[in-house]
Amino acid sequence: MSVPSLLTLLGVLCWIAYELLLRRREDSAAGTWHADDRDRGSTRLLLSCYVASVLAVVLLDRASIGELPTWARWFGVAMVAAGLALRAWGMRTLGRYYTRTLRTVDAQHVVRSGPYRLIRHPGYAGSLLVWIGYALGAGGWAAALVVAAPLLGAYGWRIAAEERLLVASFGPVYAEYRKVSKRLVPFVY
Repeated sequence: MSVPSLLTLLGVLCWIAYELLLRRREDSAAGTWHADDRDRGSTRLLLSCYVASVLAVVLLDRASIGELPTWARWFGVAMVAAGLALRAWGMRTLGRYYTRTLRTVDAQHVVRSGPYRLIRHPGYAGSLLVWIGYALGAGGWAAALVVAAPLLGAYGWRIAAEERLLVASFGPVYAEYRKVSKRLVPFVY
C-alpha cells in the first residue's frame, strides 16, 4: 500500500471517528441515525453510498482500473485533509446543533459565522472532499469518478430536504441567508 493510500484510508477512519464523536454527545438526538419523514430517506441513501464507495475503491484498486502514479495520489491526501478540517470547523461552529439527521430545535437560529459565512453546508462539502479524496488517493481517477457521482447525487438530495426543513423552521431569515451564501463551494455553487 502506498503512503497516499494509507493516509487517505486513515482520513476516512478520522471521518468515521467524527461520526462516533456525535454518537457520544449528551444530546441523544444529535447522534442518532434514526430520521423522520423530513429526511426523505437521505440518511439511508448516504449510508448506502458510503458502503458502495469503499467497495468501489477496493475493487477498482485491485483491478488496477484508473491507476494514478503515486505523486498524483497526493492530491487525494490533500482533499481528505481539507475535507476533515472543513467538516470539523462546521461541527465546531454549530456546536450542539450539529446532528446526523435533519432536525431543528426551538432555541436554534441561523448561523452565519465560521464556514457558514460562505457556504451553507460545510459538513457536506467536507464529507464530499474526504470521500472523493479517499477514492483518488487509494483507488485512482476511475474510483474518484465512481464515488463522486452517487455521493454528489445523494448529497444533492439531502441538501434539498434540509433546506426545505430550514425554510419551514426559520422562514424569511433562512430564505435571506440562501441569497447571500452558496451551498457547497464558495462563490460558485
